[in-house]
Amino acid sequence: VVCMSGAPVMFLFLALVMVPFAMALTRFSYVEDLTPLMQTTHPATKAFISISNIYGQDLTTPVQLLIMAPSQKAMASREWSLATCHMLQDLATKVTDRMHEEGHDYTMTTADFNGLMIFRGGCLADGLKFGVIDVMPAVHMYGMYDMVADLLSNRNQTATQVYVHCQVDLFSEVGEAWMRAVRASLPRPEVIRQPLGGHQDADSANYVPYGRWDDVEIGALHLYGMPLEQMDGAQYTLRRMPYVGLAIAAIVCIILGGSFGTALIPVRAVICIAWMLVVTFGASVMVYQLGYLEGLGLQALAPSGERQALFWLSPTITLAILVGLGLDYDIFLMDSVMEHWQSGKDGKSAVVTSLDQAGTIISAAGIIMFLAFSAMLASTTPMLNQVGFMLCVGALLDCFV
Repeated sequence: VVCMSGAPVMFLFLALVMVPFAMALTRFSYVEDLTPLMQTTHPATKAFISISNIYGQDLTTPVQLLIMAPSQKAMASREWSLATCHMLQDLATKVTDRMHEEGHDYTMTTADFNGLMIFRGGCLADGLKFGVIDVMPAVHMYGMYDMVADLLSNRNQTATQVYVHCQVDLFSEVGEAWMRAVRASLPRPEVIRQPLGGHQDADSANYVPYGRWDDVEIGALHLYGMPLEQMDGAQYTLRRMPYVGLAIAAIVCIILGGSFGTALIPVRAVICIAWMLVVTFGASVMVYQLGYLEGLGLQALAPSGERQALFWLSPTITLAILVGLGLDYDIFLMDSVMEHWQSGKDGKSAVVTSLDQAGTIISAAGIIMFLAFSAMLASTTPMLNQVGFMLCVGALLDCFV
C-alpha cells in the first residue's frame, strides 16, 4: 500500500534499536510473593514482613496437607492415625531424596509435619513423650487433644489438615523446588470401584481415589496453600504467553486483512506491535531487574525485594492492554491512509496527508494515556509501578514510533 524510499533504512534503524531491549528480555525472571502487591511504606506491610521474619511463613503463608478420611470412624481409629503418621514420615524421606537428586542441599525431617497424628516427628498414637514421660494421657484427660482436633478438623470429623513446614523461603528457587518435590512424592491414590445402588456394571460405577498405607485406607490427599497457587498460576500463565501472542497475531491478521482487503496492513501491524512489546518489556527488565535507573533515587523506578525480579502478573496484565492501544491508534491512522489512497493519491501523499489530519489527535490521545498511566508510578505498590511503567512506555511508542 505504501512505498517509501526510506522504509528499508527506517526498518533497519528500528531493528537495531530493538536489539539491546531484546537482549535484556532474555534475562527476564519473575517472582511470586505477596509483598509486590503491598504498599512498601505502609505499616501493615512492615508488620507482615516482621511477622514472616520472626515466626516464618508457616504463620503468614502456610502450606497444608488436607487428608480426607474414608469415614469418621476410620479417622478416629488408632490404625488410621498410625498409617497416616507413617506415610508422612516416609514422605519426608522421599522429599529429601528428590531434592538431592535435583541438586538442592535440603533435608526434610519428620518434625516438619504437625497435625493430629504427628507432632515433633513422632506418632501421637504411640504417645507424646517428653524425656521418658508420656504426657498423652494428660492431654486427653484435660481435653487439649479435642480442642486441637476441633481446630484442625472439619465439623463432621472426616477431614483434617496437617501443617507442612518449609525451612527456606517458599517463593525462592529452592522453596519452589521443595513444593514440587512434596507434591510429586505424595503417594499415588489407588482407584477403588464403588458400585452405586448395588450394581456392578461399568455404566453405574463410581471411581473414588483413596490412598493406602500400612494396608489401611488413609483417604484422599490434597496439598494446598497460597504459595502453591501463585507458583502454579505463574507457571501456567507465563508458559502460555507465547501461544497467546501467536493467537493475537492470527486474530489481527484475520480481522485487519478482511477489513482492509490486503495482507500488507495486518503484517505491518503485527510487526509494529511485536517491536513495541519487545522494547516495552525489555525496558521493564532493564529498570526493575537490572536497575538501570536506580541511580535516580526514585522508588517507582527501582528494583524491589531481595530477588529483584518482575512480579509475574505485571507483563500478563499489560500485554492485552498494550496490544489494544497499539491496534487502536494503528487502525485509526491506516484507515485514513487507505481512504486517501483509494481516492487517487499515491502512497507517500496518502501517508503525509493522513499524518497531517490524524497525527495531532493520535499524539494528544497518547499523551493523555501516558499521563493517566503515570499516576501508577506515584504509588508505593511495586506491582502498580511496574504496570504503570510498561503502559507509559507502550503508549509513547504506540503514538510516536
